[in-house]
Amino acid sequence: MRHLFYLLIVITSCVSPDNNDITEEQVIDKFYEFFDILSVENPDKNKLYDLVTDDYFIFENQKKYTMNEFIDFVNSINIIENNWELSDFEIDIDKNSAHVSLKNKGEFLVDTDTGNIIMNFDWLESAYLVREDGQLKFDFYFSDAVKESVTRVDN
Repeated sequence: MRHLFYLLIVITSCVSPDNNDITEEQVIDKFYEFFDILSVENPDKNKLYDLVTDDYFIFENQKKYTMNEFIDFVNSINIIENNWELSDFEIDIDKNSAHVSLKNKGEFLVDTDTGNIIMNFDWLESAYLVREDGQLKFDFYFSDAVKESVTRVDN
């Protein structure tokens, strides 16, 4: 019996922290971290690279983007204000990955050549996150606008 006890101690001590289960809270937190970095309040969009795998890509605006291309796309739009509302998370988790689907409502005040506009979007989104070097990172993101509107702002 004493040998069994020692064996259990050895096995328990050999389990690394990376083998801990991924939680839904960790996954949701990663989405909010992603959108906090994407926000106009954060000028350094390059921090997004810390949240994604080396082979990450996103389908957005009916186009496949690498992270570099996506950051260029985001920076090409003169967004003055932004707001995202993430909801209805559906999360499937295993030891080293998570698949997520969610709804995202976005509102953007954008400066254009012809004046300011408000853009509203309803997206259906999904993402695949993997554990890499002990960190949860986005490997793939898909975003499909199911409703959108543009309103001119009276100056």
